[in-house]
Amino acid sequence: MIDLRSDTVTRPGRAMLEAMMAASVGDDVYGDDPTVNELQRYAADLAGKEAALFLPTGTQANLVGLLSHCQRGEEYIVGQGAHNYLYEAGGAAVLGSIQPQPIDAAADGSLPLDKVAA
Repeated sequence: MIDLRSDTVTRPGRAMLEAMMAASVGDDVYGDDPTVNELQRYAADLAGKEAALFLPTGTQANLVGLLSHCQRGEEYIVGQGAHNYLYEAGGAAVLGSIQPQPIDAAADGSLPLDKVAA
């Protein structure tokens, strides 16, 4: 049986260990990881762009956006009907310790400044 609950409950087999030891690696922060570079080139080619940052889901991209703007324990202001509030709010709270502060949005979906300021 393959247990995919978490990377902490699995144990790599011999073939996996050998593949890890033989893998080309580098620091992706400095642009030195050949696997990350290849993935980014592939994503850029797919999108017809000269460069790309790849996230596999829109949910993950939304979470990365929230995490880049908020520190743990902070709140983010969001419209009551916003997709990331209705369907993704748990991810920000659980993974980032960021709590949504929902407010009523205007009919066009924008957030009224007087409600944001309050």
